[in-house]
Amino acid sequence: MAVNLAKRVLVGELMDDPSLPARDHHQALKGLRRVNQFSRTAKVVASAIIDFWKTEKPATLKILDLACGGGDVTVQVAMQLQQAGIRAEVHGWDRSETAIEFAREQLGGKPSTVQFAVTDALSDGAEKQFDVAFCTLFLHHLSDAEAEQLLKAMWRVSSRMILIDDLRRTRMGYALAIIGCQLLSRSPVVHVDGPLSVRSAFTESEILALSDRCELPPPEIKRHWPHRFLLKWTVREWTVQV
Repeated sequence: MAVNLAKRVLVGELMDDPSLPARDHHQALKGLRRVNQFSRTAKVVASAIIDFWKTEKPATLKILDLACGGGDVTVQVAMQLQQAGIRAEVHGWDRSETAIEFAREQLGGKPSTVQFAVTDALSDGAEKQFDVAFCTLFLHHLSDAEAEQLLKAMWRVSSRMILIDDLRRTRMGYALAIIGCQLLSRSPVVHVDGPLSVRSAFTESEILALSDRCELPPPEIKRHWPHRFLLKWTVREWTVQV
């Protein structure tokens, strides 16, 4: 537990290795699905979208989950929006063919409004193609420069709201990552990557500095269990150099 969290340390995670065997990748995705369920990630994201819909009342919403991984959050968000009576078309993008294959296999009889595609979230996407763009547990995988690229990419593809849900770099968050990943998954990949993810995560002050470098207004920051935060941008009156 004696790890220095004062500075962000970006360490390559096992799941980011393209040579990771598909079987190990699938096992890790199943573990992350349980972690997401325990953390109620989809509920946090869906609630923000529902609140936005109640204010704006658009007839339909087109939503993008960038770096969707195994797609469990994508599907759960779509289901919660459907239960709330919201017409939404939800897309999941990930550059990993293995992750998208897994996501499609898990889709089963879930909402037909969900679509998955192998797409690089940092470089692809037509301008203002979606109303809302969100990502979960992806920001901490990126260098500072790539994190700026992500925000600009999300600005580029979304026209109404950006949501980012991710880990907070705290000592308690680090402890919870060690304990939670051991309890919720049998995947050695998850056991290794969980604590590394917290070391790579951003603090709130670093997020504000990142947003400022991208010429965005400060996001609304909402902390939630377990030592995560939801970042929300809804104002469209800013200029971003992309």
